[in-house]
Amino acid sequence: MARKQRARGLGTLFKRSPQGPWIASWFTHAGKRREASTHTTDKQAAERILAKHVADVALRRDGVIDASKDQYQTEGRKPLADHFADYLAYCERRAGLSKAHIAEKRRYFDRLLNRCQLSRLVDLTPDALNRFLLLLQQDGLSARTVNFARQSVVAFASWCVKNGRVETNLLKVVPKLDESADRRRIRRALSDEELSRLLAVAESTGRKAWYMAAVLAGLRKGDLLRLSWEDIDFENSCITVRGGKSKRVDQIPMHPQLANELLRHRPIIALSKARLFPHEVTNLTRQKDFLRAGLARKEVVTDVDGQPVMIGSGRWKRPKTRIVTTDHNGHEIDLHALRTTLGTKLARQGIAPQIAQRIMRHSDYRTTLKHYTVLGLTDTSKAIRQLDAISDKPDQQHQRATGTDDVSAINDHQQYPQQLECISQVYGAKEYESTSLVIKNQIVAHCSRSDVNSSGCESVRSDAKISRTYAGVAQLVEHQPSKLNVASSSLVARCVCTRLIVFRKMNRGRNSVVECQYTHTDRFSCQ
Repeated sequence: MARKQRARGLGTLFKRSPQGPWIASWFTHAGKRREASTHTTDKQAAERILAKHVADVALRRDGVIDASKDQYQTEGRKPLADHFADYLAYCERRAGLSKAHIAEKRRYFDRLLNRCQLSRLVDLTPDALNRFLLLLQQDGLSARTVNFARQSVVAFASWCVKNGRVETNLLKVVPKLDESADRRRIRRALSDEELSRLLAVAESTGRKAWYMAAVLAGLRKGDLLRLSWEDIDFENSCITVRGGKSKRVDQIPMHPQLANELLRHRPIIALSKARLFPHEVTNLTRQKDFLRAGLARKEVVTDVDGQPVMIGSGRWKRPKTRIVTTDHNGHEIDLHALRTTLGTKLARQGIAPQIAQRIMRHSDYRTTLKHYTVLGLTDTSKAIRQLDAISDKPDQQHQRATGTDDVSAINDHQQYPQQLECISQVYGAKEYESTSLVIKNQIVAHCSRSDVNSSGCESVRSDAKISRTYAGVAQLVEHQPSKLNVASSSLVARCVCTRLIVFRKMNRGRNSVVECQYTHTDRFSCQ
């Protein structure tokens, strides 16, 4: 059937068969030709549908409607399972994601589609994600597992934003759960005696280097498997970790004990690209080593009724057992617990958290303090015992603090440096500290002399000059008035006058030193 010709801007209606529906044809705002079935054989109804398409094109051509949002509507009507498949294919091509990580994402996506009955991309809303996370909590999953499922879905939505499938990521508003309130696996640090037993067992099986690298270098299981001989620098005593969890190259110092063990473990012909540990120490092998070292125990597996599960038949029938690596407090002891042991030992040695962070290869030192530093009552008790005792005699304590016992105020180790602190900070600590001991000795020697009287003090007050030998004070004043006006004096002068001031005067052609201290009577008292 011949098409009815219309103007370019009004579109065209035609039929592919005499009994079929009308087909609408029009040009978009970008100049591309589009065809769509009107799903009706009524020509008037088909013309109204075509007029609507033409009107929508006019609105987009004139800028009334943003044409870029049409793609979001188109992608939103597509099946959600297709979008998930595209995202997982992108994750497989992306470097750094393991197969187990991608399989975990696929498992949660399938559970989201089946349990929440989501079919299109527009159905994935924050409310739908909240319902899905609530179902996971009701299944008994931990807060950390639920947060991983949330993170996977939110990462998928962010990927959709980058690819122009959705306009914004609305799933970010879904809150996380508090993992600290629901920790299922808490690792503890091993004591020195437990480490000795473990290394003794590992030495007989040839796995001593594996455990020592974990506890003295803080290497994870993946780091141990990727480590090659070219990463070990025996000359500079350092280990280069490549492709770790942080996706960067790190260099960490190597303990001398670990270096000696690696030299023993090194084969005669060791290629630079050869793996340091060509064979993986599996979790079952590690559990057996822990069992021999007394770090684990065997328990009988029971069913829901509390009855032991029996395996075997005949004379080989026996209860099924498993190796448990948790202590009586429920704390886990595994390979990663050796990394926790390293962080705890660094804290007990007083290492700064920033240095421990570099050794543990964390991006934030708070991660080292929160998850890899396990201090107990023994550590806190040791710190308490190091505190100074409090005196039970307040009168003597007050007398020592004020320095009212004459010479004892000068000889007191706590009071004397505080008195000299202001002058040393203002005029330079190096020059003053070199003469402070000489000043103190001369003052004590002069105080024992009997030829110092009040008249001598008056002469000092009337015409006193500060010795140039004591350069820390010589820059302050050259003449001291008989009465000192502290209120109107400068801050430096007030600071010095409330401290120890040494004067020098000419008496019978000899040099002598007089100690003068400012008192509450606004005068100097001489001794």
